[in-house]
Amino acid sequence: MTTGLLPQVAWAHSGNAGFGGVSGVLGAVCVLLVIALLWMGAQLRQQRSQAEQLAVQARTEASQVQHRLEAALLESAQLEQQLREQAEAFERLANEDDLSGLPNRRAFDDALARDMALARRGGRPLSLVVLSIDHLKQINTQWSRAVGDLVLCEVGDLMRRSLRASDMPARLGNKEFAVLLTDTALADAETACQRLQRLFSQYAEWGGHPGGDIKVSFSAGVVQLGEDDQAPVLFYQRAKNALAQAKRDGRARTCAG
Repeated sequence: MTTGLLPQVAWAHSGNAGFGGVSGVLGAVCVLLVIALLWMGAQLRQQRSQAEQLAVQARTEASQVQHRLEAALLESAQLEQQLREQAEAFERLANEDDLSGLPNRRAFDDALARDMALARRGGRPLSLVVLSIDHLKQINTQWSRAVGDLVLCEVGDLMRRSLRASDMPARLGNKEFAVLLTDTALADAETACQRLQRLFSQYAEWGGHPGGDIKVSFSAGVVQLGEDDQAPVLFYQRAKNALAQAKRDGRARTCAG
């Protein structure tokens, strides 16, 4: 009987040994799986952290780009405004008399051609006054050129004050001025000249000298646009001829042509 039990005991010992080996392998596998999961978790956390850092960096860079773009747009707008202001300043310089502040000869010539065309198209009256400051050379000689220049500035100021907003005074050169009177017939233009003559005679601070030490007057020729005035130069010349007549008649007066 002892001999028969030996194989069974041997088999039992062999089975226990095999089961223990399998358990060891499974344990090792579990450990490896845990290690792998922990490693994968660490990798995922690291990748998530990197992704968050990249997202923050991307947002920061996007914000910086936006700020730079806004700054560039603001700089562009400011530059555009500066260029516009410079263009307007150049336009003023090109069309404004630097002494009196009135429109200059170039601006007057453009306005004369434009207003003549509009008057003909609309069938409306248009009058032109060309005036010359009397004895300006004597003022320059007696009181100085600076005083004479101040007189010209004051002439421009009086013209602006006495005329309507729709009228255009201009300085054509040295002592010669002109006024375009839109929608104005000859008689009303003469009245405007008379009003300006009164302002000249009443002004008591010519050349910055209060008390009426300096007297200033002007001679003027006034004309209304007619059928024969086919070109601006002809219309202007008629006013010049009337001005010459006013000078021959003794100055300080207005003659209609």
